[in-house]
Amino acid sequence: MIPVWPFPYLSLGKQINNCNLETLKAMLEGLDILLAQKVQTSRCKLRVINWREDDLKIWAGSHEGEGLPDFRTEKQPIENSAGCEVKKELKVTTEVLRMKGRLDESTTYLLQWAQQRKDSIHLFCRKLLIEGLTKASVIEIFKTVHADCIQELILRCICIEELAFLNPYLKLMKSLFTLTLDHIIGTFSLGDSEKLDEETIFSLISQLPTLHCLQKLYVNDVPFIKGNLKEYLRCLKKPLETLCISNCDLSQSDLDCLPYCLNICELKHLHISDIYLCDLLLEPLGFLLERVGDTLKTLELDSCCIVDFQFSALLPALSQCSHLREVTFYDNDVSLPFLKQLLHHTALLSQLIYECYPAPIECYDDSGVILTHRLESFCPELLDILRAKRQLHSVSFQTTKCSKCGGCYIYDRHTQCCRFVELL
Repeated sequence: MIPVWPFPYLSLGKQINNCNLETLKAMLEGLDILLAQKVQTSRCKLRVINWREDDLKIWAGSHEGEGLPDFRTEKQPIENSAGCEVKKELKVTTEVLRMKGRLDESTTYLLQWAQQRKDSIHLFCRKLLIEGLTKASVIEIFKTVHADCIQELILRCICIEELAFLNPYLKLMKSLFTLTLDHIIGTFSLGDSEKLDEETIFSLISQLPTLHCLQKLYVNDVPFIKGNLKEYLRCLKKPLETLCISNCDLSQSDLDCLPYCLNICELKHLHISDIYLCDLLLEPLGFLLERVGDTLKTLELDSCCIVDFQFSALLPALSQCSHLREVTFYDNDVSLPFLKQLLHHTALLSQLIYECYPAPIECYDDSGVILTHRLESFCPELLDILRAKRQLHSVSFQTTKCSKCGGCYIYDRHTQCCRFVELL
């Protein structure tokens, strides 16, 4: 079916109930037929094969196929075959390769298939997920996959010491656009993570190579970022568009360095969540907002235990971020008078289409029990502060999570009442 498929897109996930290894083998056999054709027939217009709906999408076509991303480099010369009207080489691009410890059968087979046809196949991977590092598997992947075509890399549940092993491959990722560091530990045993001294940690982080094209950086549950944020940001060559830091510890020096990092002076999206900031001064964060006021579109400061006087340091700069489209500040400890003050500032931001604010501390009793009737009585007045200045879109006020059930109460503009929401 594949060599004569008359349409650009083929979704096997919808056609076949069980897209397993045998399905992959059959699909690659179809591509082999395409390779064997000396002249590509005009009947074959196939450009994308979606093997499994939730996992692997394969772009397959000549290097001149319309709509295909071009990852050609000087190291990969493309030549015409004698008697062929199109390029000889077939380009196979996977949307994602997942390595969870060891490679699964399907990924192993795909890599072996491409390796055996390396003279006529160019295997590209847009997104690579490494979860639990097996060095032999990483070596096997990069024998076949062109590192300079990887656009998104996710490193999850690996040891910080193993970043040194990955550095040579990171240097080759010239097209890396998005990097996620998720749950980076100190050693294979979580209990031993504190054994690394600060000098060793600094040395490992400082060895990270320059990332020339990186635009999005996501850092989650990386304990070693504390005191070393400047070194992480040093790796950036181009100005960053998205910076997301969650579930980490930050020091005052980390916040102090932010306004002076030239490679984040054009941020469009800043996300800081699940970080205890109650003991830190937020003036440097206010200075950063001043610097990115002309570019920032999304600002999230969620679950950071920020109190009134800390938030006050952000207000002058916040009201100048005229391009903001989304703001979320839920799960912070602010009073009703300060929340009104905050709304008077965000009311000046005419482009906001999504806003989520924390329920004021007056909505809880001394034991932390949520008093929904108070939230319902406060919110109409709070909405009026915004409504007096501009048109409202999506606006809500959210309580903290219930300690017993994990859910929360939300009051929004549309329902105009408190509703309980279960949070995952």
